[in-house]
Amino acid sequence: MSRIVLLTHTQDNFQHGGYLLDVLARHWVGAGHDVTVVAGPGKGPQADVAVMHLDLSVIPAAYADASRQYPVVVNAAATDIRKRRVSRHLVAPGDVWTGPVIVKTDLNCGGVPEARAINRFRQDGRPADLAPGPVTLMPGPYPLFRSARDVPEAAWNNPGLVVERFLPERDARGYWVRIWTFFGDRERCTRYCSRDPIVKSANIVAREPAPVPDELRAERERLGFDYGKFDFVVVDGQAILLDANRTPGAPAQTPEMNASNAQLASGLDAMLRSAC
Repeated sequence: MSRIVLLTHTQDNFQHGGYLLDVLARHWVGAGHDVTVVAGPGKGPQADVAVMHLDLSVIPAAYADASRQYPVVVNAAATDIRKRRVSRHLVAPGDVWTGPVIVKTDLNCGGVPEARAINRFRQDGRPADLAPGPVTLMPGPYPLFRSARDVPEAAWNNPGLVVERFLPERDARGYWVRIWTFFGDRERCTRYCSRDPIVKSANIVAREPAPVPDELRAERERLGFDYGKFDFVVVDGQAILLDANRTPGAPAQTPEMNASNAQLASGLDAMLRSAC
């Protein structure tokens, strides 16, 4: 039996957040492991492994320092998932790119996790315990433009936004996005089709298993991920990472998905064995 600590932010509301890690933790408990959720930095209980699970784009230094008390830390190196860190296809004013572009928040998930945390800190009357940087909120779909020339000046001047090349994966059936979810050496990868250029769960019309390109494995190494979810496309044979998320939500529970999650959860055992 292993002792597992889940390191979360004080404002994450982990047990009610609908996170995939909560599902995986239930599998660990069922396998006889001891799992404790710790909210906030500081001295935690003794454990064999800690999973860094803060629903923020940048891990505050206090939490990174607190994780060092544990012999094995999942996602210890994945401290920054802002678009300026993740994307290789950002556009700046005057670039030679003449194709379509998309405007995104630099922060993950439209800046919603940071905005939610700041609001909760204000309600508690406490200063926000977040890494410094602008918080720009964009909870709706990211806007598309025919070219960088059409992007409003306000977007270029907002440090909380980025402009990225829009590089869709497309065939006769529609637009595709691939989602690779992994924990240690366990993984699943599926591609999803929509008739809308922005593929979301609500507009999916088809899905099918997909391989994981070597370029994506290299991106995982670059960003320091042990656990997480990568959204990507394959365009002209090139894999392009769109989004990196270390706190993915739990998909709808079906017998097939439950079996897949059990397999993902077993990736922790492989990580513990390799650390011995």
